[in-house]
Amino acid sequence: MDDAIVWIIIIAFYAPLHYLLPVLVLFITGTEADEVRWRLIRGALVDSSLSMCMAFAVVIALFNAGWIFTAMLILLLSMFYPFVRILRHRREISG
Repeated sequence: MDDAIVWIIIIAFYAPLHYLLPVLVLFITGTEADEVRWRLIRGALVDSSLSMCMAFAVVIALFNAGWIFTAMLILLLSMFYPFVRILRHRREISG
C-alpha cells in the first residue's frame, strides 16, 4: 500500500479523537457561561489543529528515520496538548 494512503488512514482515525476529546470535556464539565464556553471550544479546536499538524510533521519525519516507537509516543502525547488551555482556564477560575 502506498505510504500516503496509510498516513491518510492514520490521520482519519486520529483526528476525531484529537478534536472531540477536548470539546467533549468542555461540554460535560463546563460550568462557564455560554460565551466563555464557546470561546474555550474555539481555542481548543485551534490548539487541536496546531498540535495535530505539528505532531504529524514530526511523526512522519521520525517514522521515515526509523524511530517508530518515538513517533507513536509523540502522537499519543500530542493528544493532551489541547487540554493545557482548558486546565489553565479552570485554574484561573478556582484560584
